[in-house]
Amino acid sequence: MKRYIQHEYLKISHFTGKVWDHPVHNHNHFELIFVHQGTGMHVVSGVTVPYGPLDLFLLGPSDAHHFEIATPTTFTFLKFTNAYLGAGDATTQRQWNSVTENLLQAFQQDRLHLSPKIKERIDQLIRLIVAEWQDEHNEHNHTIRLLVQALLSMVQNNISPTTQTITGKHSEKITQLLNYIHEHIHQAEEIQTEQLAAAFDYSKHYLGAYFKEQTGVTLREYVTRYKLHLIENRLKHSSFSLKEISNEFGFSDMSHFNKFFRKHHQMSPSSFRSKIADK
Repeated sequence: MKRYIQHEYLKISHFTGKVWDHPVHNHNHFELIFVHQGTGMHVVSGVTVPYGPLDLFLLGPSDAHHFEIATPTTFTFLKFTNAYLGAGDATTQRQWNSVTENLLQAFQQDRLHLSPKIKERIDQLIRLIVAEWQDEHNEHNHTIRLLVQALLSMVQNNISPTTQTITGKHSEKITQLLNYIHEHIHQAEEIQTEQLAAAFDYSKHYLGAYFKEQTGVTLREYVTRYKLHLIENRLKHSSFSLKEISNEFGFSDMSHFNKFFRKHHQMSPSSFRSKIADK
């Protein structure tokens, strides 16, 4: 499979095509793809879905895809690396990492529901981004970065809750609890059972039983899986050093970080990153 490598923080392509000229491929960047007009099929990691006017797709670096164009299609591709949205600020980077991860999960789980009005707004916003880009093709253009951030925020506001299997009066509470964990995953002290119980006015023992009942996994298992997923993404898609990743997720030292990762992957974080790079 072909892999497209992009060294720029941002590249934008806007074009109309009758035939898709690219082979099945993946990337080292994220791709947000908007269909302004046209119809056909989009094949993502072996799954084929029809596309039409005002459809939107978000692909992660490991997603392999190609298009099968049925009628002439006008696309806009926003191709950005993991570091683009943070603009060099570590705190902002973590916030936007969380946004892109949530969006990828939403696209993968078909939890994005955009009304015709929102799709029209997205179309207008993307055309504005394209116009700014065509003026100077500058990946450091501050206006474009703000517009892209606004676009992703707009899309994020239309994600359905992650707790699809949870029903009844507890759904809102467990959703708030999960969101709290997601937002504070980088602050280990904030997602300890005692802290969560205090934040949500539960006893420590009730919280554990309640969480298991509502989600099917223990609180510790959920936090571990989510943290591991984010660490894997950092190792796959970012240029952060192992020490930076360790610090980001609140590990006391590199030994603790290595031990945590080895427990689940039977290899060190550095070996995992090297293995991914060799693929």
